[in-house]
Amino acid sequence: MRHKLLRRALVCLVAACAVTGLAPGGTGASPAAAATGDPTTCRTQYGGAAATVAPGRRIASGGTVADKVSTVELVMQPDGNLVLYALGRPGGAKLPLWHSGTWGNPGAYALMQEDGNFVVYKQGGGPDTGGALWATGTYGTESNPYTGAYLTGGEFTVEGRSYRGTWWAGTQERHVRICSHLQDRPQASWRPGNWAQSASVWLVLQRDGNLVIHRKSDAKVIWSSGTYGAKYPVELFMEPTGDLVLREQDRDSTVRWHTGTAFNSETYALLQDDGNFVVYRNTGSGPEWGGALWQSGTYDKV
Repeated sequence: MRHKLLRRALVCLVAACAVTGLAPGGTGASPAAAATGDPTTCRTQYGGAAATVAPGRRIASGGTVADKVSTVELVMQPDGNLVLYALGRPGGAKLPLWHSGTWGNPGAYALMQEDGNFVVYKQGGGPDTGGALWATGTYGTESNPYTGAYLTGGEFTVEGRSYRGTWWAGTQERHVRICSHLQDRPQASWRPGNWAQSASVWLVLQRDGNLVIHRKSDAKVIWSSGTYGAKYPVELFMEPTGDLVLREQDRDSTVRWHTGTAFNSETYALLQDDGNFVVYRNTGSGPEWGGALWQSGTYDKV
């Protein structure tokens, strides 16, 4: 299903891209990218630019691929690590969202292969000489006109040629407003690696189960749920009762953290431009009118 949805998005939306450090030269354009959209609505608005690495292209050491809509950048670092960053203010701090774990290999490069596999190779390595450090494992012989690596909506995705189809980093950018599924069907819960951004902060659901707010000025943590160390993946969602919950996906669906705002139906959570993360009553309330039920208290820390 994810494979088909990505293909549909790539076909339906208009795009432009920004790619540097590719060898051999050239860029590819592909539709679709998620923007934060209107903070008064729950749904993410789609449209804009996506960056593409087509089959046969590689990202040289020091090269970058940028999605200017979600303001993320995929960097093939000189130390050999492939890193996806969220970008803050121009010239300011960057926040790592995902990495290949291949540091310690200076001169390494990334290659989008014709067979659908996306691989990080040691300097001097390649499909014929070996030296692979990391790969998506999406190689195959299936015919797929959308084969390539994409940055769209904050997500790094590879469309391969295997039966397994698609690999993704799990870094989807989410809307600044989190509503219950009763208000906005079928809004999905946040998964590990998902994130959102306002003008001043990033909100990230880390893979260790911690929900964290980083300020964009220096990427410093200014608030967290303190739920790191989860044994199982943790999801974030707004209960129909009005409680914002971090729940571990174990056998008991253990609640790791919550805002304590139950018994307030039709609430929503909003990541504000002032850096505060707030749960509001849905009717006749918001940053301009009050009605806050819970807040992170980070409005004066950005």
